[in-house]
Amino acid sequence: MPPGLALLLGLGSPSQSSIWAAPGAVTPNGSSVTIFCRVPPGVTRLYLFRGEPGDMWHDINSEGAQDVVEFPLQNVVHTNAGTYHCVYWKQGVWAGFSESLELTVTGIYKDKPSLTAQPGPQVASGGDVMLLCQTPHFYDDFILCRDRGSSFPQDCSHQAHGSFLISSVSLGEGGTYRCYVSHRVYSCLWSLPSDPLDLSVTDYRLEHVIQLSLAALVLLVLVALLMDAWKNRRGL
Repeated sequence: MPPGLALLLGLGSPSQSSIWAAPGAVTPNGSSVTIFCRVPPGVTRLYLFRGEPGDMWHDINSEGAQDVVEFPLQNVVHTNAGTYHCVYWKQGVWAGFSESLELTVTGIYKDKPSLTAQPGPQVASGGDVMLLCQTPHFYDDFILCRDRGSSFPQDCSHQAHGSFLISSVSLGEGGTYRCYVSHRVYSCLWSLPSDPLDLSVTDYRLEHVIQLSLAALVLLVLVALLMDAWKNRRGL
Protein backbone atom coordinates (compact mmCIF):
# COMPACT_ATOMS: atom_id res chain seq x y z
CA MET A 1 0.00 0.00 0.00
CA PRO A 2 1.39 3.46 -0.82
CA PRO A 3 2.43 5.31 2.38
CA GLY A 4 0.10 8.21 1.63
CA LEU A 5 -2.85 5.88 1.28
CA ALA A 6 -1.95 4.01 4.43
CA LEU A 7 -1.92 7.24 6.40
CA LEU A 8 -4.60 9.36 4.67
CA LEU A 9 -3.56 12.09 7.04
CA GLY A 10 -5.59 15.22 7.59
CA LEU A 11 -4.26 18.63 8.51
CA GLY A 12 -3.91 17.93 12.21
CA SER A 13 -6.02 19.37 14.97
CA PRO A 14 -5.99 23.13 15.62
CA SER A 15 -4.40 22.47 19.02
CA GLN A 16 -1.34 21.06 17.22
CA SER A 17 -1.15 23.47 14.26
CA SER A 18 0.03 27.02 13.88
CA ILE A 19 -2.16 27.46 10.79
CA TRP A 20 -5.34 25.65 9.76
CA ALA A 21 -8.58 26.10 7.84
CA ALA A 22 -12.21 25.51 8.78
CA PRO A 23 -14.36 23.74 7.72
CA GLY A 24 -11.29 22.36 5.90
CA ALA A 25 -8.45 23.08 3.52
CA VAL A 26 -10.19 21.25 0.66
CA THR A 27 -13.10 23.50 -0.23
CA PRO A 28 -15.61 23.59 -3.12
CA ASN A 29 -15.53 26.43 -5.61
CA GLY A 30 -17.85 29.24 -4.46
CA SER A 31 -17.94 28.20 -0.79
CA SER A 32 -16.57 29.99 2.26
CA VAL A 33 -13.56 29.05 4.38
CA THR A 34 -11.63 30.68 7.20
CA ILE A 35 -7.86 30.45 7.68
CA PHE A 36 -6.68 30.60 11.30
CA CYS A 37 -3.21 31.59 12.53
CA ARG A 38 -2.04 30.88 16.04
CA VAL A 39 -0.23 33.85 17.58
CA PRO A 40 2.93 33.00 19.55
CA PRO A 41 3.56 34.96 22.77
CA GLY A 42 4.95 38.45 22.22
CA VAL A 43 3.98 38.73 18.55
CA THR A 44 2.77 42.26 17.77
CA ARG A 45 2.02 41.90 14.06
CA LEU A 46 0.99 38.94 11.95
CA TYR A 47 0.98 38.60 8.17
CA LEU A 48 -0.71 35.93 6.09
CA PHE A 49 1.22 35.15 2.91
CA ARG A 50 0.11 33.11 -0.08
CA GLY A 51 2.67 31.67 -2.47
CA GLU A 52 5.96 33.54 -2.64
CA PRO A 53 7.13 35.55 0.39
CA GLY A 54 6.36 38.80 -1.44
CA ASP A 55 2.72 37.87 -2.04
CA MET A 56 1.13 39.27 1.13
CA TRP A 57 -2.55 38.55 1.40
CA HIS A 58 -3.43 40.30 4.67
CA ASP A 59 -1.95 41.56 7.90
CA ILE A 60 -3.27 42.06 11.42
CA ASN A 61 -1.91 44.07 14.34
CA SER A 62 -2.34 41.54 17.13
CA GLU A 63 -1.06 43.79 19.92
CA GLY A 64 -0.32 40.65 21.89
CA ALA A 65 -3.97 40.32 22.89
CA GLN A 66 -5.11 37.42 20.68
CA ASP A 67 -4.18 33.75 20.79
CA VAL A 68 -5.66 33.09 17.35
CA VAL A 69 -6.50 35.39 14.44
CA GLU A 70 -8.76 34.50 11.55
CA PHE A 71 -8.84 35.42 7.88
CA PRO A 72 -12.26 34.71 6.31
CA LEU A 73 -12.53 33.93 2.61
CA GLN A 74 -15.95 34.31 1.01
CA ASN A 75 -16.94 32.83 -2.37
CA VAL A 76 -13.65 30.96 -2.85
CA VAL A 77 -12.35 30.80 -6.44
CA HIS A 78 -9.28 29.35 -8.17
CA THR A 79 -7.16 32.42 -7.36
CA ASN A 80 -7.56 31.71 -3.63
CA ALA A 81 -5.92 28.29 -3.96
CA GLY A 82 -2.29 27.94 -2.97
CA THR A 83 0.14 27.62 -0.10
CA TYR A 84 -0.29 29.91 2.89
CA HIS A 85 2.01 30.84 5.79
CA CYS A 86 1.59 33.01 8.86
CA VAL A 87 4.58 35.34 9.36
CA TYR A 88 5.27 36.84 12.78
CA TRP A 89 6.84 40.11 13.89
CA LYS A 90 7.78 41.29 17.39
CA GLN A 91 8.25 45.02 17.88
CA GLY A 92 9.09 45.55 14.22
CA VAL A 93 11.50 42.60 13.99
CA TRP A 94 10.82 39.42 12.01
CA ALA A 95 10.21 36.55 14.44
CA GLY A 96 9.55 33.51 12.24
CA PHE A 97 6.73 31.86 10.33
CA SER A 98 4.25 29.03 10.66
CA GLU A 99 4.11 25.69 8.93
CA SER A 100 2.46 25.72 5.51
CA LEU A 101 -1.22 25.26 4.69
CA GLU A 102 -2.26 24.18 1.20
CA LEU A 103 -5.71 25.48 0.34
CA THR A 104 -7.31 23.40 -2.42
CA VAL A 105 -10.37 24.43 -4.45
CA THR A 106 -12.51 21.69 -5.99
CA GLY A 107 -14.89 21.91 -8.93
CA ILE A 108 -12.47 23.90 -11.08
CA TYR A 109 -12.37 21.10 -13.68
CA LYS A 110 -15.92 20.13 -14.57
CA ASP A 111 -15.06 16.48 -15.23
CA LYS A 112 -16.67 14.22 -12.66
CA PRO A 113 -14.71 11.00 -12.10
CA SER A 114 -16.28 7.70 -11.12
CA LEU A 115 -15.21 5.70 -8.06
CA THR A 116 -15.75 1.96 -7.82
CA ALA A 117 -14.44 -0.86 -5.63
CA GLN A 118 -13.08 -4.24 -6.71
CA PRO A 119 -14.09 -6.90 -5.93
CA GLY A 120 -16.80 -4.86 -4.18
CA PRO A 121 -17.52 -2.24 -1.51
CA GLN A 122 -17.92 -4.88 1.20
CA VAL A 123 -14.73 -6.52 2.47
CA ALA A 124 -13.70 -8.50 5.53
CA SER A 125 -10.96 -7.06 7.71
CA GLY A 126 -7.57 -8.31 6.64
CA GLY A 127 -8.62 -8.58 3.00
CA ASP A 128 -7.65 -6.40 0.04
CA VAL A 129 -9.76 -3.95 -1.91
CA MET A 130 -8.96 -1.77 -4.92
CA LEU A 131 -10.65 1.62 -5.25
CA LEU A 132 -10.68 2.72 -8.89
CA CYS A 133 -10.94 6.42 -9.78
CA GLN A 134 -11.67 6.78 -13.50
CA THR A 135 -12.27 9.63 -15.95
CA PRO A 136 -12.40 9.68 -19.78
CA HIS A 137 -9.94 12.58 -20.04
CA PHE A 138 -6.23 12.80 -19.26
CA TYR A 139 -5.13 13.79 -15.75
CA ASP A 140 -1.86 13.02 -14.03
CA ASP A 141 -2.98 13.44 -10.43
CA PHE A 142 -5.62 11.22 -8.82
CA ILE A 143 -6.83 12.04 -5.33
CA LEU A 144 -8.69 9.71 -3.00
CA CYS A 145 -10.36 11.39 -0.03
CA ARG A 146 -12.17 10.00 2.94
CA ASP A 147 -15.12 12.05 4.16
CA ARG A 148 -15.42 12.95 7.82
CA GLY A 149 -19.11 13.70 8.00
CA SER A 150 -18.79 16.88 5.95
CA SER A 151 -18.74 18.05 2.34
CA PHE A 152 -15.20 19.25 3.08
CA PRO A 153 -12.99 16.14 2.94
CA GLN A 154 -9.94 16.24 5.18
CA ASP A 155 -8.02 13.01 4.60
CA CYS A 156 -6.67 12.70 1.07
CA SER A 157 -4.01 10.72 -0.78
CA HIS A 158 -2.44 11.62 -4.16
CA GLN A 159 -0.90 9.38 -6.79
CA ALA A 160 -0.23 9.38 -10.53
CA HIS A 161 -2.79 6.68 -11.41
CA GLY A 162 -6.35 5.92 -10.41
CA SER A 163 -5.92 2.49 -8.78
CA PHE A 164 -5.79 2.81 -5.00
CA LEU A 165 -4.98 -0.52 -3.34
CA ILE A 166 -5.91 -0.87 0.32
CA SER A 167 -4.28 -4.08 1.52
CA SER A 168 -5.00 -5.80 4.82
CA VAL A 169 -8.01 -3.57 5.37
CA SER A 170 -8.74 -2.66 8.98
CA LEU A 171 -12.11 -1.83 10.52
CA GLY A 172 -10.98 1.79 10.85
CA GLU A 173 -10.60 2.11 7.06
CA GLY A 174 -14.29 1.71 6.44
CA GLY A 175 -16.29 4.82 5.60
CA THR A 176 -17.26 7.11 2.75
CA TYR A 177 -14.74 7.85 0.01
CA ARG A 178 -14.71 10.24 -2.95
CA CYS A 179 -12.11 10.83 -5.60
CA TYR A 180 -10.96 13.81 -7.65
CA VAL A 181 -8.63 14.35 -10.59
CA SER A 182 -6.18 17.16 -11.22
CA HIS A 183 -2.95 18.16 -12.94
CA ARG A 184 0.22 18.09 -10.88
CA VAL A 185 1.33 21.46 -12.22
CA TYR A 186 -1.85 22.92 -10.65
CA SER A 187 -2.06 20.60 -7.67
CA CYS A 188 -4.36 22.90 -5.66
CA LEU A 189 -7.07 22.90 -8.35
CA TRP A 190 -9.26 19.78 -8.45
CA SER A 191 -12.19 18.46 -10.42
CA LEU A 192 -15.71 17.91 -9.21
CA PRO A 193 -15.93 15.03 -6.72
CA SER A 194 -17.06 11.57 -7.69
CA ASP A 195 -20.25 10.20 -6.21
CA PRO A 196 -19.61 8.87 -2.71
CA LEU A 197 -18.55 5.25 -2.25
CA ASP A 198 -19.36 3.61 1.07
CA LEU A 199 -16.71 1.03 1.97
CA SER A 200 -18.01 -1.47 4.50
CA VAL A 201 -15.43 -3.46 6.49
CA THR A 202 -16.64 -6.38 8.60
CA ASP A 203 -14.75 -7.99 11.44
CA TYR A 204 -13.11 -11.16 10.09
CA ARG A 205 -12.88 -12.66 13.56
CA LEU A 206 -16.56 -12.02 14.19
CA GLU A 207 -17.44 -13.56 10.84
CA HIS A 208 -15.30 -16.57 11.72
CA VAL A 209 -17.04 -16.95 15.08
CA ILE A 210 -20.44 -16.69 13.39
CA GLN A 211 -19.46 -19.30 10.81
CA LEU A 212 -18.24 -21.66 13.53
CA SER A 213 -21.40 -21.07 15.52
CA LEU A 214 -23.57 -21.82 12.51
CA ALA A 215 -21.56 -24.95 11.76
CA ALA A 216 -21.94 -26.07 15.38
CA LEU A 217 -25.69 -25.39 15.25
CA VAL A 218 -26.06 -27.40 12.05
CA LEU A 219 -24.07 -30.23 13.63
CA LEU A 220 -26.31 -30.23 16.71
CA VAL A 221 -29.43 -30.32 14.52
CA LEU A 222 -28.01 -33.26 12.55
CA VAL A 223 -27.12 -35.11 15.77
CA ALA A 224 -30.63 -34.47 17.11
CA LEU A 225 -32.18 -35.79 13.89
CA LEU A 226 -29.96 -38.89 13.94
CA MET A 227 -30.80 -39.56 17.59
CA ASP A 228 -34.50 -39.16 16.86
CA ALA A 229 -34.24 -41.52 13.89
CA TRP A 230 -32.31 -44.04 16.00
CA LYS A 231 -34.95 -43.93 18.75
CA ASN A 232 -37.74 -44.42 16.21
CA ARG A 233 -35.97 -47.46 14.75
CA ARG A 234 -35.54 -49.01 18.22
CA GLY A 235 -39.20 -48.52 18.89
CA LEU A 236 -40.26 -50.50 15.82
